[in-house]
Amino acid sequence: MAQSKSAVRLTDETLQQLKDKGFQYVIVKGYTPDRRLDHIQLNHFILTPVVTLPTEPGEKEIYAPIDSEVLADWASTSDGSFEAYIEFE
Repeated sequence: MAQSKSAVRLTDETLQQLKDKGFQYVIVKGYTPDRRLDHIQLNHFILTPVVTLPTEPGEKEIYAPIDSEVLADWASTSDGSFEAYIEFE
């Protein structure tokens, strides 16, 4: 999988670290097994934490609040159906 050098697996611990650092949202990007950006057939996620959302409509992409139930589920899921990674600085 193509992941940035600073991307780590999303877990309950990494999600809490983001909350502790004051992040409010994550921008969600999906990647297919052949490393193409694809918002249709998702099985790998790279999440980019942000404090505020971009103001330009074309820059928002897909996002979720840091306290979202979906992110909490992704952080605690280990069934292998998909993998979520979070970018750390």
